[in-house]
Amino acid sequence: MLAIAVAGGVIYWTQFRDETPETSRLAEGLGMAAAEESARLAGSSGKVVLILPKRGTFVDPLVEIQRAAFAKALAGHAGVSLLATESVETERPGTMGAGGLDPAEFQAILTRAAGAKVVASLAGFPEFPADKPLVAEGKKIVVVGSGTPQLKALLSAEVVQVAIVPRVKPAANSDKPKTAREWFKHSYEIITPANVGALP
Repeated sequence: MLAIAVAGGVIYWTQFRDETPETSRLAEGLGMAAAEESARLAGSSGKVVLILPKRGTFVDPLVEIQRAAFAKALAGHAGVSLLATESVETERPGTMGAGGLDPAEFQAILTRAAGAKVVASLAGFPEFPADKPLVAEGKKIVVVGSGTPQLKALLSAEVVQVAIVPRVKPAANSDKPKTAREWFKHSYEIITPANVGALP
C-alpha cells in the first residue's frame, strides 16, 4: 500500500516565517516527525516521495531544514528510501485549498507516485471540493497541518491515518524547549483515528 505523509504549508508559512534558532529547531522537528511516521507506515521496506513547497524562485532556508531533517531521519530506517522529491507552488491565488496545495495537483502526485509506499508532503494538504473528493486508492495518509473539519472527517473514515497538528492544549512539560524533538512535542501533537475526538 502507498502511504502518504503530509506537512501543512499553511502552518509552515504562518509559524516559521523568519529563520531563528527556535523556528529552525521546530522546522527540524517537523521534518523528523514526518519522516518517522512515513517510515512507520512503510514498514520494513518501501520508497518515499517527498513534496516540498516553493514560492517562485525564493529559496526558503526553513524548507531546506525540513528537507534535510526528513532525509536524515528516513535514512535511519533500514529498507526505507527516498524515491523522488517534488516541489510545488503554494502561493497561487484562487487555486489553493485550505492547506496551501491545489487538490488536483495533490491527486496527480499520488498518481505519479505509483512506485512509492509513502508520499510525504511538506507543502500542505488540500481542502477537497465535495464533487471531487480525495481518491486514496488504498493509500495511507499522514498529515502535518491544521485540524480542519474535513481532515477530522478523513481521519474518522481512516482515509487519513495520522495527523500531526498544532497543540490545542499546552504540552505537559512547560519548560522552554531546546532540542528539535522538544520543540516538536511542545508545539504539535499526533492524532489518529483512535483519538480523533481530541480535534475540535
